[in-house]
Amino acid sequence: MNKPLQYLGAAALALAVAGNAQAVPLTALLNGGSITAGDKVFDEWRVIFEDYSNSTRSVDSDNIEVTALNDGGNDPGPGLAFAILNGEMDVRGDGTYAYIDYMFGFRVTAPRGLLIKDNSIRLTQGSIQAVEDNGFFIQELVGTNALAVEDYSLADLGITEVEFSWVEPNSLTSNLTDGANFPPQQQIWVSKNILVWAKSDQEVASLRGFEQRFSQVAVPEPATLVLLGLGLAGASLARRRRD
Repeated sequence: MNKPLQYLGAAALALAVAGNAQAVPLTALLNGGSITAGDKVFDEWRVIFEDYSNSTRSVDSDNIEVTALNDGGNDPGPGLAFAILNGEMDVRGDGTYAYIDYMFGFRVTAPRGLLIKDNSIRLTQGSIQAVEDNGFFIQELVGTNALAVEDYSLADLGITEVEFSWVEPNSLTSNLTDGANFPPQQQIWVSKNILVWAKSDQEVASLRGFEQRFSQVAVPEPATLVLLGLGLAGASLARRRRD
């Protein structure tokens, strides 16, 4: 029985339209590169963890392309699209439990005058051949500390999860979006732990794409804060005079 990810057809088309910006291979980012989306800079990229059921396999980061999403304004805000090419995160079952477990992280910085406020993650493209137990899952850690990308206890801004999977006899998990709400921040650290798995040799799980968005808020001008303070002080003085 084939259970493709039908829900993602429209989202995949939207991703193709947004992909007019130049894509950057993840390899370039991991080698000290950065990418700017809207007003946010994404840098300090690194692989945190990787593990495979097949000891001869590894993830070729040249097959993961990152594209800036500059549309959306403040809501949902700029972000990144991740396109996985050439079946790089396809897993075929081995009769026991075949998997890819890959985790990478980066820093997000907003310019002066703006702060990062909340984020979201969305699965955009992929498929599963549903027989017994297979699918893909992304868990994201968000924190104010660089160590938050690899330590759950330090992910003080949120932990988000998306998943598309099948477990027999009739259980489809289709959690395609999630997000974290947190106070405005000048800088945050984000990591993504990607797990793709398949059990029987009749199964294939294929993760092909996901996207990330970051909302923002403006920092009030200092002069505005001063005027607001003077206004409150004046109102308080007027009340005392009336009393």
